[in-house]
Amino acid sequence: MSNPKLKRSLGFGAAYAASTGLVVSGTAMVSLGNGFGTGGLAFAIPAFIGLIIITMVAISYGELASMLPGGGMVGEYTLPALGRLMAIIAVLGGYLVLVSADGGTQLLVAGDSFESLTGFPAAAFSFGLLAILLVLNISGVDIFARVQIPVVFGMMGILAIMGVSGVLGITGATPVDNPVLNTDWSTLASMGAVAIWLYIGMEFVAPLAEEVKKPWKTIPLAMIIGVTTIFIVDVLFGWGATRYADLAEMASSSIPHVVGATAIFGATGGLIMTVVTILASFSTGNSYLAAIPRMLYGLANEGLLPKWLSRVSRRTRVPWAGMLVTAGAMASVLLYSTFTDGGIDLILNLISIACTTWLISYIIAQVDVIVLRRRYPSARRPFKTPFYPVPQVLGIASCVYLIAFIVPEMEQRLVVWGSAGVILAAIALFAIIWLKRNRLPLFTPTDLIHTQTNIIVRSESLGEGFEAAETTDDASSTDEFAADGVRDAARATDGRDPR
Repeated sequence: MSNPKLKRSLGFGAAYAASTGLVVSGTAMVSLGNGFGTGGLAFAIPAFIGLIIITMVAISYGELASMLPGGGMVGEYTLPALGRLMAIIAVLGGYLVLVSADGGTQLLVAGDSFESLTGFPAAAFSFGLLAILLVLNISGVDIFARVQIPVVFGMMGILAIMGVSGVLGITGATPVDNPVLNTDWSTLASMGAVAIWLYIGMEFVAPLAEEVKKPWKTIPLAMIIGVTTIFIVDVLFGWGATRYADLAEMASSSIPHVVGATAIFGATGGLIMTVVTILASFSTGNSYLAAIPRMLYGLANEGLLPKWLSRVSRRTRVPWAGMLVTAGAMASVLLYSTFTDGGIDLILNLISIACTTWLISYIIAQVDVIVLRRRYPSARRPFKTPFYPVPQVLGIASCVYLIAFIVPEMEQRLVVWGSAGVILAAIALFAIIWLKRNRLPLFTPTDLIHTQTNIIVRSESLGEGFEAAETTDDASSTDEFAADGVRDAARATDGRDPR
């Protein structure tokens, strides 16, 4: 009996919420508050530069998602570009490591925030929240959308209202005379790594490609509009906070966004921002449980991970097996934090390591675009990168820079780089053993048509808009993703894996 297909039912609102749900996280708001506390209102300059950089990355993901609209995301983008080994490294190194380190930490932050409000034990709340998130996601992608959309829009709205109130002086607080530039220009120029964390994670909508309506159009639009609105909302909040807050206190605090909100609206503002922090952790966990299982599902369908990871619920049509693995990875960090003393320092170090491997995955995606453009110049690309290859070159250079300055101290950087190298080596060893065991080549790219056809066969219809999408390339080229050919291949395979 064939595996059920994922349900294509999500519109732009859900795609936007998925793209911004991880970005508006607890750690991103800490970066936001710390940036404006350290640099003053002038931090808006590196924030804008960060917006340009992440837009370059988003454009690349948009082109790849339009060519290969599958749940495997960067794994399936990499298959026809760099081969199976790099596809496994891109997904497991970039994302499973991330969810293991950051996913549990975000829930821990939510638990600590809830305990500070109510006295309820932090660990119990964190595990309870994880259980709720798992149930919601296993219940169906429509449930995910119904929950994620109001949470994300609610958080963005609260930040915007606070910011506008602070900027316009609609508050009972007394403004303070803070400098526009609270540091020197050299320090401000070095804050690019802080600024980029305001946006990183915008690509988490891409694994929902098999469940989004018109993914070749909706996904690029959701990412670009998402990071743009995040920039506007973040700058408004930062601007408002710098009019009332003690910048030194913001810069030194572990919860600078709460300090800023308290300065604008007093204790009520601090309370509201604490609630927003809990919602942000909820949104981040929701995004992880939505995206990571789809990536594992995509690789498993290509034979690059155990087949059981491709299992889809017949009732709710979601990849439940991958969700259990993802929830287990998050729970492992929660367990470690609960039963050990002083574990938070190690967890923060793990986040830096995970971010390094995440940025490497970003680099692989940029390289995928360049390689596929050269190898398949006539392939159908409903969304194409403007000014190619400038966005890819800038994106790769920016990611290399961020890895080089991932943490302030060189001694700590060596630890992070070394640890990330060991983790990637372990993942590569697993991938080599798995591929050799299954007699699959390591570096030989798959055929683009094969990968595209595999996605189409297992997916619900992409819609007439995709089939009618125009291409300026030679329609007679064997590289073109012709809709008729895909439909014929789908009929020929009768729903089976077309390999």
